[in-house]
Amino acid sequence: MTRYQCGSCSYQSDHLDEAQQHSHETGHVCIGKDGAGPAEGKFGKARIVKAGVAGVVGVGVLATIGALARKCQGLQGELGELRTNHEGILSMAAGLVVQLAESTAENESLKSENDYLKSATGAAKTLKSYDR
Repeated sequence: MTRYQCGSCSYQSDHLDEAQQHSHETGHVCIGKDGAGPAEGKFGKARIVKAGVAGVVGVGVLATIGALARKCQGLQGELGELRTNHEGILSMAAGLVVQLAESTAENESLKSENDYLKSATGAAKTLKSYDR
């Protein structure tokens, strides 16, 4: 006789049809443990019932898949954070480029004014302004 246990809640059943019905209604995965003992190998065997599909899968494999799924979700969250940080850095870089362009233009303007004041015409105008 095979007993089915839900991997997500406390549901249990002795009948495959009931386990399948539970899977259909909740989207949970029911695992059926065969009565065989350790002779089946290191991980044992389990029958997985998900939305009417039955197959034999190693219990260790199911645990590994679950762990990998959780790790994948964590990595997707980190990827979202990295994208947000990346966008922030790009925005800051764009702001710095604008500031650099403004500073360069101001510097060029000051250089031109300084060159004019050093010229004979600029110097003469400057001196005349002090004569008044």
